[in-house]
Amino acid sequence: MLIFSFKRGYLRLLLIMLLILTCLGMARLQLWRAETRGERFEREQAALVSTPIVLSAQQRERDKLIDRMATARGRWLAAKTLFLDNKIHGGHAGYHVLTPLQLSGSEAVVLVNRGWIPLPRLRSELPSVAASAGEIEIAGVTRSFETRIFELQKTAPLGAVWQHVREADYRQLSGLDALPVILLQTGADSDGLVRDWGSPENPATRHYGYAAMWLVFALMAAAYGLFAWRKK
Repeated sequence: MLIFSFKRGYLRLLLIMLLILTCLGMARLQLWRAETRGERFEREQAALVSTPIVLSAQQRERDKLIDRMATARGRWLAAKTLFLDNKIHGGHAGYHVLTPLQLSGSEAVVLVNRGWIPLPRLRSELPSVAASAGEIEIAGVTRSFETRIFELQKTAPLGAVWQHVREADYRQLSGLDALPVILLQTGADSDGLVRDWGSPENPATRHYGYAAMWLVFALMAAAYGLFAWRKK
């Protein structure tokens, strides 16, 4: 009986140590995410005050285009508009409206996220979105296509409503020569679309909070382990 109690005590201690190590590992993960997302946030904020680049068909290096203020001149290919599903704004469900802009003097396009629009009354209907027929110039911030997506099974997009917009899928299914970035349009919302691209709050703050929480859990587990060991 004494041996059994002894073994049970060490097993409990082992489990507590594993719990502490897990909590410390999660804290380290959150610190890493705070660092990486904080750096990205700073780049994005710097882009908002930098001199805009002018997008053209010759620009194909993603790393030089990403997270930049940019302008683009061309005409909307309204028939190629996509609706990115499951987008919430102000507690209401809707779509992000993505329309390719064919750049002036070329066949190349840049896919433009023009903003948010609420769902129609019937899910089977598509929203009506206005698009100028002539040549226009727009401004925005460049972002990457979706890359890391959790899916139980990858399915190809069907119709005009897409769940995700990956660069390879978009090139293949649209048949368009697209630049390797998406342009988040800024400026007046006279077309009825809401252009709200997120809070200016640095996401690193939130991850530092998560890291502190995991450290508290680790301390609580250590305190419990010490108390249980002394009680033996």
